[in-house]
Amino acid sequence: MTRRSVVVGIDKGTSSLKTIAVDLATGELVAECGAKTPCHYPSPGRHEEDPEDTWRSVASTIRSVVGDLGPDSVIEAVGVTGHMGGLWALGGDGRPVGNAICWPDARATAILDEVGDRGELDALFDISGNALIPGTPYPLLAWVKRHEPARYADIAHFFMAKDYINYRLTGIVATEESDLSFAPCDFRGRRKSEAFFTAFGIEEMSARLPDVGVSEAIVGAVTDAAAAETGLPVGTPVCAGTGDATANMIGIGAAHDGQAVTTIGTSLMNGTSTDHPLLEPRGVGFGFLMPENRWQRQITNSGGGTMCLDWVINTFCQVEVERISAGETTLGRVVCEFAQDTEPGSRGLVFHPYLNTAGATAPFLDVNARGSFLGLRGDTTPAEMVRAVMEGTALSVRDCYAAMPVRIDEIRLTGGGARSVEWSQIIADVLQKTIVAPDVPESGALGAAMLAAVATGQYPDLDAAAAQMVREGRVHEPDPATADLYDAAFSTYRAVLKPLRDVWAAVADDTDHLTPA
Repeated sequence: MTRRSVVVGIDKGTSSLKTIAVDLATGELVAECGAKTPCHYPSPGRHEEDPEDTWRSVASTIRSVVGDLGPDSVIEAVGVTGHMGGLWALGGDGRPVGNAICWPDARATAILDEVGDRGELDALFDISGNALIPGTPYPLLAWVKRHEPARYADIAHFFMAKDYINYRLTGIVATEESDLSFAPCDFRGRRKSEAFFTAFGIEEMSARLPDVGVSEAIVGAVTDAAAAETGLPVGTPVCAGTGDATANMIGIGAAHDGQAVTTIGTSLMNGTSTDHPLLEPRGVGFGFLMPENRWQRQITNSGGGTMCLDWVINTFCQVEVERISAGETTLGRVVCEFAQDTEPGSRGLVFHPYLNTAGATAPFLDVNARGSFLGLRGDTTPAEMVRAVMEGTALSVRDCYAAMPVRIDEIRLTGGGARSVEWSQIIADVLQKTIVAPDVPESGALGAAMLAAVATGQYPDLDAAAAQMVREGRVHEPDPATADLYDAAFSTYRAVLKPLRDVWAAVADDTDHLTPA
């Protein structure tokens, strides 16, 4: 019987969980299982998980994948990734101290504002390369110290989501560089920074942050208890893993200079990997530590992705919406037809994709920013509006990468929007860059699995793993005939931002005056 070596990748996401098994030699997806993340929302602005419920759900997906593997499959290693930020805490008895608090949680906003009012955020950015959000460990710990002192006193260790899964698999309390970098940390030195503990008045928590290792190291092995719950063989090596932003970049093979990753989801996430720490544009975005002594810079236009496409179709294309509902067509087909039936440039129609109530988050911060069409005419068609939205998101991507002082030759796409051939080509044309849409259904889980393969010596490095395990998929080369047209559109897109920002501020002031006291 031919034996097949596989690695298991686990992605503990914010809203969903996924476990996959992939063939070490080919990257073929051998088995997969997903589940909804069991979340709790005890009050507005709060987002929690019961760690035990989460572990049971993760263990169930692992058990399903292991059960689908035949007797010819040998599990060589396990790799874990998970959403970054949040607060997962253990007591001295190894049990969770209350529910985990997840990164979208806003309870520590006032505490973060206090640090900002003291003028400390710029200095903290200079250390970490991260624009701090309330749902990161240090403001959350400060909130717990202030509002739940007994719980705070019980915390013996704190770490992040994927670290908790590793703990349940191995019994080892540890974290690693990528998750530390969103805590955040000393980005240049790749180590903990005491400045954050001091800024948030939680100096005693410095000693309660676990040992920090490298992402591609073995953190431990599957215990008897974990084997009984998951079906994994006792002693299976478990890799330290990375946070999801890093795992996604690894899983679509974009870990080199000149490469970047854009995720077209609800938001537009734009990241690039470098061999040196990059902190520009200042005060915006995030810095993540990558394996093999590399750094990632990521800036995100929150709400500038598929949200905009859904909005324009649902609002202006009622006939198509009804046909989709009746099963007569699909969203993808509608988008394809509209893009093909309209001219590049949408006859001068320009869209700014700031529909999210968070406003603009990259490459500049403006909470008042809102979406807008520029150049509407009496004969503008719904199809042109749809194409303009697709082009507007591409212009936003171009704006984000233009703010990063590094050369970018190739951009790899992931996320739901990457499935659109037409949207991918528009991005290639607007940016005049090669666009690759790898054939990778679960880039985060695959990235975790690839790290586990490297950690156990199945491959010498991530380059070798990517060469075998990442399928290239579609390649979109830019059409040089559209270069001048989109250069002009980009100039217009940027030129009107200054007057638009004045309008946004004025509208926000007027809205505030109308808000009941």
